[in-house]
Amino acid sequence: MLDFLLKNQLYIELCLMAICTLIFFLTLITGNLSKERRFAILLLEFSAFFWLFGSFAYNNYKDNLDTFSFYFVRIGKFCDYFFSNFIVFSFGLYLKDLFSHEGALVKKSKRLLIADIIVFLGMALVVANLFLGFYYYFDENNNYCRGPGRNFFYLSSLFPLLLQLSCIIHYYRRFSRRIRIPMLLFATLPLLATLLQFFYKGIYVASMSAVGMAIVIYIFTIQEMNKTIEKAHRLEVEMLERYKKELEETVKIRTKELRIANEKANNLLLNILPKDIARELTEKPGKTISKKYPNATVLFTDIVGFTKMSSSMTAEATVTMLNRMVSLFDERCEKEGIEKIKTIGDAYMAVTGLSDKVDNKGSLKMLNFAQGLLNDVRYFNDTYKTNIQIRIGINSGDIVAGVIGKKKFIYDVWGDTVNVASRMESSGSPMQIHVSESCYQQTKDKISYKEPVQIEIKGKGLMKTYFVSD
Repeated sequence: MLDFLLKNQLYIELCLMAICTLIFFLTLITGNLSKERRFAILLLEFSAFFWLFGSFAYNNYKDNLDTFSFYFVRIGKFCDYFFSNFIVFSFGLYLKDLFSHEGALVKKSKRLLIADIIVFLGMALVVANLFLGFYYYFDENNNYCRGPGRNFFYLSSLFPLLLQLSCIIHYYRRFSRRIRIPMLLFATLPLLATLLQFFYKGIYVASMSAVGMAIVIYIFTIQEMNKTIEKAHRLEVEMLERYKKELEETVKIRTKELRIANEKANNLLLNILPKDIARELTEKPGKTISKKYPNATVLFTDIVGFTKMSSSMTAEATVTMLNRMVSLFDERCEKEGIEKIKTIGDAYMAVTGLSDKVDNKGSLKMLNFAQGLLNDVRYFNDTYKTNIQIRIGINSGDIVAGVIGKKKFIYDVWGDTVNVASRMESSGSPMQIHVSESCYQQTKDKISYKEPVQIEIKGKGLMKTYFVSD
């Protein structure tokens, strides 16, 4: 193995120099590296290249006596000494960045600072050696000779490496296995290779081992960076998936809330308007909504003597009583399919037969509803210990219905049929259902009536009307 290295040393050095050059330029264009890490790797490859260059230049030209070889040998030996220190300094920069980021060290290691001081002192002595010959010199025949301070050179280059190795061992567990191995190898192999050079002269394995480790560090750094990027991407995907699920859940919740809000709005609208009118108003909010119905049945009812009754009650008691009774009427409307139009004070107005068909049986439906209202009043009196009585008036005929107003709009009905129904109520008797001739004609086969009575109706004169039999 050693014979192979000795014979092919120059070729190995050339190959390693080419690799260092390639890695130098790859580092320049590699993204996602921090500035400090990039700078440290660039210095590592730069110093590795010129350390190899120094060894290559000296070994290749030391036996030549021409002027070019004279200077090239000296340049080579200077690079060999100078960059053997400089690569230790570059490795120290790499360790500082590694300890600061992956190792999460807040304070810089004092051992690394001491190592830097020793390395700088060693490099300064290499420069001074050009004039003093402290480390080495060349005789008159251009032969390399070791100086008296040769051992100090080993101290200035190897002792900082030992300090760096001690830091690596101390903070060993702070790093992943992928990065531990090249750090330990970089710090130990050059030491072993230097010891080997003491026993085997002419083999420059220290420089080749350090350069090899500089290359390995780049490879492991890129691998670690790719793992970090892969982990970051995986975390990003997981975050996006989690955000997507949260967003979907939020959309579901908001959709449910919106559906509930729409249902509430629709229910509120249906409490004000008939279903068909509510749909038309929702679809065409700016449209004037009105329609004529040929045979509707209108009902009015109010409480007998309400004005006198309410004067002896508190406001709260009056409103509570009306609310309870009207609520009973509303429940019956919803149950029997009657359209409540409005309440005015104690008066309650409802309509049925809102259809284009003349024969819609709305009048019979309204009579059944009116009988139910009487039952509701009786139930109310039994439950709340009151003695309330109501009058009910009903009339059938054509009406006009529509929505009026922009704010607090109402659905209302108009026409002579409405007016006559109101007169039926006002001229009726307590707890009786008073109907007009038109309503009577449509329901006489189904409803039992008392004998007709002639009643003077305001604006109409004498009219034949009917009371439903008890």
